[in-house]
Amino acid sequence: MTEVTIRPITADEVPAVVACVLDVFGTDPAADPQVVERVRALVPLDRTFAAFDGDAVVATTAAYDLRLTACGGTVAMGGLTIVTVRPTHRRRGLLRRLMTAHLADVRARHEPLSGLYASEASIYGRYGYGVAVESDELTLTGGDDLFEPRPDRAYVALSDDDALATLPTIYAEALATRPGMYARTHDWWRWRRILDRPQGRRGRSGRRHVVVRVGGVTRGYVVYRQHLAFEDGRPAGTVDVEELIALDADAEAALWRHLATIDLFPRVTFANAPVDSVAPWLARDHRRVTRRRRTDTLWLRVDDVAAALTARRYPIDGELTLAVRDDGEPSRWRLTVTDGVAACVPAISAVDVTLDRAALGSIYLGGVAASTLARAGRITGAPDAVARLDRLFAWPVAPWCAEQF
Repeated sequence: MTEVTIRPITADEVPAVVACVLDVFGTDPAADPQVVERVRALVPLDRTFAAFDGDAVVATTAAYDLRLTACGGTVAMGGLTIVTVRPTHRRRGLLRRLMTAHLADVRARHEPLSGLYASEASIYGRYGYGVAVESDELTLTGGDDLFEPRPDRAYVALSDDDALATLPTIYAEALATRPGMYARTHDWWRWRRILDRPQGRRGRSGRRHVVVRVGGVTRGYVVYRQHLAFEDGRPAGTVDVEELIALDADAEAALWRHLATIDLFPRVTFANAPVDSVAPWLARDHRRVTRRRRTDTLWLRVDDVAAALTARRYPIDGELTLAVRDDGEPSRWRLTVTDGVAACVPAISAVDVTLDRAALGSIYLGGVAASTLARAGRITGAPDAVARLDRLFAWPVAPWCAEQF
């Protein structure tokens, strides 16, 4: 058995890394003809690690340079992606070695967080990642009677070029309103949000981009695909929403109205809706908006505790000493919040609550209550201390990750 080496890749090795990723995920290269070009444009070469068995690429990881919104603040995050191990090389410790390389890279870049979307939920808890953001799959039975009419709102369909020129500005303004979202570069918009890959269609239309305007001012947008169908001679088409971004409640209501009233398409689905979506509460008939499934969308590892906890804001003031468990001895941190701003320093005082990095990642954006994890045995401490932790990390808006990476 040859020795497997792990190292950053060279520019010439990008096609081999892409081939490994496509093979492991069972993807037909013909369904994504520009994948190599897209990877070159978006994935930093020096953040891409591969395992080599001789000259063959047998396992991969990479990371995007991301900036995450975090409860009134922002924080740098290494966005872990394309994690693969070929079936021929599983159970040989390659994933752990790649994760070690990734986390060392995160620390070298002074990124307090590492984040990912988990293709397998059983893997990443052992590396200190916890579910921080969840989403709901919504299904609407549309029609003119579901939402209030918005006669003073204008809807404009945009070409791909116009969408590329318009949507990023709206998205950037919306970033500050919700934890769990991350900034997008121009290349990210071009290659991931506008370019319409064949594998994304799955028998549906290309992407439609529609903005809503109030008084001539654009206040939000929705991106969706359509699939035409008929049942017993009646229209039964589906609108599949990919992203809905609004700058105010009125624009959001107007976009839902637009989706529910598209002729020939009485069914609307949104597979990645925020868990606090207002759609069920806007509807005249609550039961016509169904929450079909809740799933995890962003996992976080809080790697630099002090930097991460001081990057966000807090709804109340207070103090707590946290013991954060890792592979070694727990580290102690004194969190002091004054006027919503935190200081976090190493502590020698008595511990109020004890938790591991995965649990800290779960509560970091306010998406999971500390009291819930305490009931599950994931956080320990006196009831009043857990209640304080609950109140400190709560946030009035649920986190949402608009796009998996």
